[in-house]
Amino acid sequence: MFNFLKYQIPVLILSLVPLFINHGNEKSGLKVDENCINYILIQGSSNVNQFEFVNYDPEINQPQTPYQNDETYQNIQIPVKEFYGPNNRILNDFFNMVKASEYPYIKIDIEPREKADFDEATGLTNFKTKISIAGNTRNFIIPCAINFCEDSEMVLTGDIELELSDFEIEPPRKLLGTIKVNDEVFVTFAFKYDLKKT
Repeated sequence: MFNFLKYQIPVLILSLVPLFINHGNEKSGLKVDENCINYILIQGSSNVNQFEFVNYDPEINQPQTPYQNDETYQNIQIPVKEFYGPNNRILNDFFNMVKASEYPYIKIDIEPREKADFDEATGLTNFKTKISIAGNTRNFIIPCAINFCEDSEMVLTGDIELELSDFEIEPPRKLLGTIKVNDEVFVTFAFKYDLKKT
């Protein structure tokens, strides 16, 4: 009996390891390419290291007409305090950088799919997009892939390089200026729409 347990216990432990690995990666930002997942990933770097912040709770709201030209946009709000990062210190630096206490959401407005331009050469659809960070809004055209998940869900995936200075954000410096965050950040996203609601 003892010999049987001696060999069965290691097998049981090895069989449980993948469960813990997968659970740990759910909010690590390392596995964000699964189908039908809803997320936004921000990656950046400094002169000494790299960092990333991931948020799995984008709020997909009803289409709105927030601008004077009466164009309808799909509104997406990203709760800043719902981002996960490598550690609390870096995460708090990120919150301060984007003025989370004053502007608790990163806001993204995307034009309807019916109005977007499809690029036959790339197979992507170019969406007019407005991004608001720390109270400053900028316009972009973002090539996106469109996929469908289940019967009534559409997943919009894309990526864009942003410069913090475009949003009047000064990249922070630490340790008397010896550590400086680079101006460029890379944003990757997948927004899942419920077509019955939008």
